[in-house]
Amino acid sequence: MRTVFLFSATVVSVFLSNVALSQSGESKFKRVIINPNEKIITPLFPSFKINDLSYTDANRNGQLDADEEGSIGFYIKNSGTILLSELTINLNVPDSIKGISFSKTKTVKQISPGDSILVNIPLTSDEKLKDGQAQFEIHITDNHSDSMKMARLIIPTKAAIPVPVFAWRTPDSIKAKTDFAVVNIAGIVKTRSNIVWLKVFVNGQIPDDEKSFKVLATQNLNEYRIERTITLNEGDNEIKVEVKNEQGVTTSDSRVINYFVQKIDQTYVEKRLALIFGNADYLNCNPLRNPVNDAKAIAEALKEVGFTVLLYINSDLKTMKKAMDEFGEKLKKYNVGLFYYAGHGMQVKGNNFLIPVDASLKVEQDVDYDCVDAGRLLGKMEAASTSTNIIILDACRDNPFSRSWGGRSIGQDGTGLAFMNAPSGTIIAYATSPGKTASDGFGMNGLYTEAILQYIKVPSLPIEDFFKNVRLTVEKKSNGKQTPWEATSLNGSFYFIIK
Repeated sequence: MRTVFLFSATVVSVFLSNVALSQSGESKFKRVIINPNEKIITPLFPSFKINDLSYTDANRNGQLDADEEGSIGFYIKNSGTILLSELTINLNVPDSIKGISFSKTKTVKQISPGDSILVNIPLTSDEKLKDGQAQFEIHITDNHSDSMKMARLIIPTKAAIPVPVFAWRTPDSIKAKTDFAVVNIAGIVKTRSNIVWLKVFVNGQIPDDEKSFKVLATQNLNEYRIERTITLNEGDNEIKVEVKNEQGVTTSDSRVINYFVQKIDQTYVEKRLALIFGNADYLNCNPLRNPVNDAKAIAEALKEVGFTVLLYINSDLKTMKKAMDEFGEKLKKYNVGLFYYAGHGMQVKGNNFLIPVDASLKVEQDVDYDCVDAGRLLGKMEAASTSTNIIILDACRDNPFSRSWGGRSIGQDGTGLAFMNAPSGTIIAYATSPGKTASDGFGMNGLYTEAILQYIKVPSLPIEDFFKNVRLTVEKKSNGKQTPWEATSLNGSFYFIIK
């Protein structure tokens, strides 16, 4: 054990503690440490050091960029033998440096001997910052002894880049491969001034497709997401984006997408399977004008775009269930499944039912026995594990048996069909919005199917855009009375025809 004494020339005081204070004849305090092996006498004095002075910036590139936040950091170590009770920190930069904001004065208190304290001084730059260097001088003063230490730190500064900056988002790799003719490209543009133009080049040429970029502001200041679709050529497609603002032009680095063209031959046809029902000649309720014509026309159109088609006209309950079972088994060998139904359909207690031509529904409870739940078909397609499933229901018509049920209905059987959630990889398309009814039409085909036939052979049209076009056409021809609807959870792209 060692004992510490503090003493003067005339009086000696002994304390059973490690440190005590005494005054010498010269009135100077000293620290005395006594142990069995040595006697150490040191003066009491304040002292400190500045250690690990550095700069940290938001993007970690070691420089202060325009419109960026960073901080100067360092440690103050008490290298003396007494408590440092109060230090004042002054931070200065030459008046010639513009565009940097910071707190010029900071106070630090209570640093014990041997201890260190971390000091951070935030910096913020604005658009006035210029290229060069900012030399910061740090002055630290002990307010009780007037001792002072000084350190310097030089930080490179970077002015705002006037021309736009472009970064790819899609494709996210330098080289990519696809078997779809139409792809989406996207990127991020940073610019302080208005975008004058956006151009895309495919193999050095601007596509002659009259499509434009969609520009969306992000959550970040002066930052925009741009995107558009492009049609690829067979083989390698080198893609570049050119962005111009009021200061200049930026051209992106290249992205290469290899488009592998899948030939629509017999092998390709076998990868697509469609099941089609057209029910019109009902035995126990009013017949319909168009479902048979609709089903036959859809069948022919699908054959022309590569589908193997299973077509059933005026099917009874047994036929419909057997056809769905066989379709589900065959579909396991295909990549794309499509189901189309035209005929009477209704919802009962939130479930959608397709009505066979032999249905005889005396009361609502008969629906479970005489009709086919659309969920049955949905389950068959989901179990087949096809990459893409398409369900088209041109069956949003009034319940043909509602009058005969009278007041005996036990559920909320609204008009039209109910909304169904689409399983992964599936799109479900309705002739009209959930709970609404659709007209059977007065021509050869119903309004909805007529619009489908209009767009099904348009090449390189993504299926989402396909149904959007169908919806706009039906709304226009029905004077807004009928609005088709889709529920989708597709995982990839699909086109009825690719050229």
